[in-house]
Amino acid sequence: MTGGTTGDVTRRYVALARVLGMKSIAVARQVHGTRIVEVGPSSEPGVRVAGEADGLVTVAPDILLVVTTADCVPVYVARRGGDGIATLHAGWRGAAAGILERAIERFGTSYGVGAGDLLVHLGPSICGACYEVGAAVLGAFGYDGGDRGALDLRAELADRATRAGVRAASVSRSDWCTRCGPVRLHSHRGQGGRAGRMASFIGRVGDSG
Repeated sequence: MTGGTTGDVTRRYVALARVLGMKSIAVARQVHGTRIVEVGPSSEPGVRVAGEADGLVTVAPDILLVVTTADCVPVYVARRGGDGIATLHAGWRGAAAGILERAIERFGTSYGVGAGDLLVHLGPSICGACYEVGAAVLGAFGYDGGDRGALDLRAELADRATRAGVRAASVSRSDWCTRCGPVRLHSHRGQGGRAGRMASFIGRVGDSG
């Protein structure tokens, strides 16, 4: 979990990478968009900022890809048995605009990996029962159900993944809600906008030989 000064957060990232056997960490300035940045190998240890983006993808080993959330959905994408990985920050704007579909397409165009060879996991986020939204947000997902209603972002993303070609059996999701539990997590809504941020990360350890 993140919080404190930039130096505090950087030190935590470096310590996390060291524990996990990673050489470097990649983060982005998240803007609730759909831009996905490819992270290449680096000989320099430490934290790299990949500009304004809400998705990070790489085939390089020993790099920890990190996004932060506090109700939005952290999305993990990985090639089954292969070397491609990605992590996404998916709030309602990014989800509605197709950040997950763009990531799936990116695996195909950049790495030649079809959607059927991908694994997708949707991490802890606010659940549908806790996430009441207005008509504009509902409309962004194609719903016309009145002024307000509940939205399950993880269900929406799971559906979008399968419609993009990912096998249903290859899509998994956390049951944890950032607002109602069962464990205490940072929640923008639940903590009145004063929440910290959770760091969600994925990486692949290279061949030490």
